[in-house]
Amino acid sequence: MRSILLVLSLALPVAMLIAPPLALQAMAAQSVKWSQASYVWDSEALLDPGQRATELAALSKAGMDKIYLGLKAAQLSDLVRTRDQLGKLLQEAAAQGLQVSLLLGDSAWIEPQQRDQLSHLLTKLKGLPFASLHLDLEVEQLGVPVPDQHLQNWLDTLRMASRESPWPVEISSHHRWFAEAKPGQTCVPCALPEAGVRQVSLMIYTRNPKNSARMAEQIAKRWPDLQFRLAQSAEPQLDATESWAGASTEQLQRQNSVWREQLQPQGIAGIDWQAWRDFPKR
Repeated sequence: MRSILLVLSLALPVAMLIAPPLALQAMAAQSVKWSQASYVWDSEALLDPGQRATELAALSKAGMDKIYLGLKAAQLSDLVRTRDQLGKLLQEAAAQGLQVSLLLGDSAWIEPQQRDQLSHLLTKLKGLPFASLHLDLEVEQLGVPVPDQHLQNWLDTLRMASRESPWPVEISSHHRWFAEAKPGQTCVPCALPEAGVRQVSLMIYTRNPKNSARMAEQIAKRWPDLQFRLAQSAEPQLDATESWAGASTEQLQRQNSVWREQLQPQGIAGIDWQAWRDFPKR
């Protein structure tokens, strides 16, 4: 009996090694941990000792277990105080099981002459135990149609950030760059792993959950070397077909459960809500 068990135990790793790529992808997908996150561009309440506990409780009640934390210019100009506040926030958030990523989002940093600003900022913030660095650098904000040079500059900025960041680098991006690459155009998803980026939050802003799920699934299958999250909007200024504005917390939690059941088996790691200011808290 023991000899049979020994044969089986030795055969298992071999089977895994010779498994076809899709089978390996399916096994990896089963181990993906699902999370629900929100972009917190205005972090004043979380950094304020008098409001922090209430804000953390609100995030937990809304079903968030991950946040992308933004910092304003005024907070960065008083870095001694801000670092102290961040340290206490990160400690309290971790105690409550809330993962905090540093959120930075100035698209000007894509330009080579502006890139040093991001580098200097990362240097100033080193030592803080963020879970990751989340860069929301929308290349479209530099003008459309987007010239190929802007895509190359974007990737160069991500390479720099990956070299200098003490945290893993993630990005937000419009889903258009994860369709099949056009002839003569830089293939962004092909270059991301080499640039040090493995996780991407896909901005697929639509109120139609079947369409967003279908598009996310297709992209995840097309680019198996990357891990994806689905970003959705609750912003009231967007068109009603693009935003979940007006939905209740309960409605969005039910939808999160539907997405989880459908997308987690495909290796998609969660839902990201843009933004906490607009997310329903009732």
